[in-house]
Amino acid sequence: MKVFFFIFFLFYSLFLKAQSTDTIFYSTQKVLLVSTRINDRDSVLEMFDINGKDILKGNSVTYQFWDNKFGKKRILIVNQRLLEEDFCISESDTVYNYFATDEDFKIRLQHFYQYLENNVVYPGNALKKGIQCMVKVAFFIDKGGRIHDTFALTKHDWGFEEALIKAIKDKNQFGFVLYRGKPVNYYMEVPFSFKIKSR
Repeated sequence: MKVFFFIFFLFYSLFLKAQSTDTIFYSTQKVLLVSTRINDRDSVLEMFDINGKDILKGNSVTYQFWDNKFGKKRILIVNQRLLEEDFCISESDTVYNYFATDEDFKIRLQHFYQYLENNVVYPGNALKKGIQCMVKVAFFIDKGGRIHDTFALTKHDWGFEEALIKAIKDKNQFGFVLYRGKPVNYYMEVPFSFKIKSR
């Protein structure tokens, strides 16, 4: 099974390189999904289960599985090959990972990144040695728009992740994430590039 997974993953890694730069790829322990951005939406190209079986039948599917990453039941909804929803359900509440966001969310996200650009402190030793890198952290936004449970998805030395996490925790607020007019819990992954700016 491990050999099959490796070959399967390798095949799709090569497949992705042939796609446009807008291609999005992600996998869980149960699902492998490839999509591309079309008109600001995620259009699903392929969707397979853990055994490599094509589960995108008739261009639409609702797929449920247990996601060990979140420790919750996760649901993917694809309609007419567009990724409509991606969320996790627990006894306490639902956490959304994806849905087609509105302009207000995009503006909040733009302001959030502007805040990071202005407030993330470049680690001193890394700056002295000219070290640059790309890091990624994740966090949850609750229904009140507050940020919590921030954690690193990458691991570099020199304190890059710690610097980004500190800035995010200091902000504490992202703002409401609305879905169908109501605030929801939202899981977000944030990439951030540490680049030394030339004067």
